[in-house]
Amino acid sequence: MSEWKLRHMVRCLPALIILGISPAPAQSGARDSKPVDWRAVHEITNRGIDRFYRLETDAAIQHFDSVSRMAPGDPRGYFFKSIVHFSLYALERDRDQFDAFMKQSEHVIAVCEQLLDNNSDDAIAKFYLGGIYGYRGMMWQTEGSLVKAVTEGRRGYVYLEEAVDEKPDLYDAHMGFGLFRYLVAKAPRSLHWMMKLLGITPDLEGGLQMLKTAAERGVYTRNEARLYLSQFLFTEHRREEAFRYLNELCAEYPENTLFLILRASWLQRTGRSDEAMADALKAVRQNARRPIHYVEDIAYSTLGSIHYSRNEFTESRRYYALYVDSLRNPERVWNWTWYRIGVAHELGGDREGALAAFRQVRNSNDVTRPRDAYYYRRAQYHLKHPISEAEGLVIRAGNEQNNKHYDAALQLFARAIDASSTDPEVQSRALLGMMQTRLDQEQYQEIEEVSRRLFPLRPERETWVIPHGYFTLGQAYARLGKKEEARNAFEMVDEFDDYDFQDQLESRVEDELEKLEKDSE
Repeated sequence: MSEWKLRHMVRCLPALIILGISPAPAQSGARDSKPVDWRAVHEITNRGIDRFYRLETDAAIQHFDSVSRMAPGDPRGYFFKSIVHFSLYALERDRDQFDAFMKQSEHVIAVCEQLLDNNSDDAIAKFYLGGIYGYRGMMWQTEGSLVKAVTEGRRGYVYLEEAVDEKPDLYDAHMGFGLFRYLVAKAPRSLHWMMKLLGITPDLEGGLQMLKTAAERGVYTRNEARLYLSQFLFTEHRREEAFRYLNELCAEYPENTLFLILRASWLQRTGRSDEAMADALKAVRQNARRPIHYVEDIAYSTLGSIHYSRNEFTESRRYYALYVDSLRNPERVWNWTWYRIGVAHELGGDREGALAAFRQVRNSNDVTRPRDAYYYRRAQYHLKHPISEAEGLVIRAGNEQNNKHYDAALQLFARAIDASSTDPEVQSRALLGMMQTRLDQEQYQEIEEVSRRLFPLRPERETWVIPHGYFTLGQAYARLGKKEEARNAFEMVDEFDDYDFQDQLESRVEDELEKLEKDSE
């Protein structure tokens, strides 16, 4: 499903993405030369999906090839085989997997078009076709071809919309269309004009509801709907629901180490680093029994990140080194990972190692990936300027905040201010960190006091800090019930321009202002 920003979502757990198809045969499948045992086709497809979720990709491909031989006029065998290649490419960036996906996708398109020639109202064929065009869009997006990504993505959207409209009880179809509707809603607002021009309607809650329908009533799509739904709920800070769906998948597929690693990442981000460590180490042990190279990569990276979040920079360096050594393609590494590797070396006393990592951070002008641009800028600065004592304290304080060690975080932020020698770059980041920590503690009154120290500052490099400070102040006022003060603080964000994460912040401001309006009705 294209949405042009989806690759970021996909790369969280790309090996497990399946759009899914209806369990029923396409109505025009009778063009096959011999009778088809549709029950067997359905059962073998399910077994292939099961093998795929157990990370037995070779066995999964064999099952899908068998389906294609049994029903050459039905798209499902070709489709699911193409998804295996798509997923492996997303993980490994192996060009052979890219070529295999494109070849298989052409089979899917040819079969679906033949079915639609026979019956233009074939909703199931439209669903297959919409799904494969969506994946082709994602592939082109990874190649940097926005025009092709948009073109293929829009085709997918139209076919999926028609499939749902024509056959509302095709619950598996809700998976693909719900995915589109949610992700379009999450696209940068700067791209909304393009979506309107293309006739694509964003609908966050509607998309989530369709995914829930597929998770509860789908046949082929139940697992993938739960996986996507869990990731989106986590993004929407509906963490309890998100963990419920992911925990179900971990329980049903205990051998799937990627599920464990994803859960470890979430546990780390929610301040539960001990549990995160346990899941990540378990994934490493399980993978040692049946080694899968890309699992090893992700596990080492996750362990490096967990140790980083605990301010254990020596161990972080060790796991990040294992991660880098295992890579077949360093270009797969995100900028923020290279940046963290550099910081871990720097704060561990290894300036040369830090420089080597910072040099790996790539320039990026992709408006849909603002973090890449941010970390490139930061890395370029630290190639010339070692991380100061005050900056190191800010980094450690942020990690303590993430782990819910709020008192330790506030103390470190205060030490950073003392050590900053009136540097507005460091002071502003430390004061914003204090405000955000107080927000986490629900100590809203203190936020206003800290903001008075922040807003007079004018950092020249980290210009994003002040507008984020006004946003945090607005959140505090809103939670205190001071709606007018909250509105004024949120509207102050518009006074700033050309800073990191601007589009994302302005989108959040619009959401907060809409909430205030609803609360006032």
